Amino acid sequence: MRHLPNLKDFSAEEIKAVLQKAVEMKANPKEFSNLLEGESMAMIFQKTSTRTRVSFEVAMTELGGHGIYIDWSTSNFVLSGIEYETEYLSRNVSSIMARLLHHSDLEKIISSSKVPVINGCCERYHPCQALTDILTMSEFGDLNSMHLVYVGVQNNVSNSLTIICGKLGIRLTLATPILEKKEESFEREVQELIKESKHIHHTTDAKEAVKTADFVYTDTWIDMQYFNDPAHADEKSTRLDLMMPYQINSDLINGRSCKIMHDMPIHNGYEITPEMVRDPRSIIFQQSENRLHAQKGLLWWIYKETGIIS
Repeated sequence: MRHLPNLKDFSAEEIKAVLQKAVEMKANPKEFSNLLEGESMAMIFQKTSTRTRVSFEVAMTELGGHGIYIDWSTSNFVLSGIEYETEYLSRNVSSIMARLLHHSDLEKIISSSKVPVINGCCERYHPCQALTDILTMSEFGDLNSMHLVYVGVQNNVSNSLTIICGKLGIRLTLATPILEKKEESFEREVQELIKESKHIHHTTDAKEAVKTADFVYTDTWIDMQYFNDPAHADEKSTRLDLMMPYQINSDLINGRSCKIMHDMPIHNGYEITPEMVRDPRSIIFQQSENRLHAQKGLLWWIYKETGIIS
């Protein structure tokens, strides 16, 4: 049984198969309307969510299945052992998607589940977003001739972009401050990949990095659940001072033809200015819409691997 904790164990061919199926499903959604008829997915959320919840729930519905929303804080996951609640769930549904604060909780869910588990996001990885991003880029031409520049903080999104670009041979530049080992998103394997891959490069100079970019990508600088938390006010202030040179604004990409990407939610005036969100070069909403189609491709792959569909 195959799970998706991250993209490390996926081959380039498997990733391409998911993306190709997503393209087919986006072009002809009606052809797949009964693909998962009678199947149910438990969708577990420790973190707030808009795109992950909507895209998976709509994907299951449009494929003929059913997505069941479970709020961690109002379920018995807060009272009982993760392994007990997971085993119960996996006796009632045919797949699980979990959007969690801690990768360690995801590992417990995977080890206890009798059905495939998809990582909908954790502090280390966001594989569903990375699949979406590459799907979106592919709509503009040959991936192997493109240069993706990620500007901002190294986090779960940049980790997953590093993994997928390394596997597919896509040129990726990370224009970020040096990541400290104490950061919750620090992943030794990813840092080694940045050093060793001929496709992945790191710089602290955002202005230099975007000069040859086909796509400029940013993400929130502070995790969503901490952004308005008074307990994290000092950390927020320090982070903002560090990150302002990495803001996506008219000065950074003035005169450039690159596409602008952001996985959302957007903190206006921080990682990106409002005018850049609505700039003609922005493909942010095309990118976010593609979450739905990428999830469909992933669901096809997961259920095919279990033998439920052919």
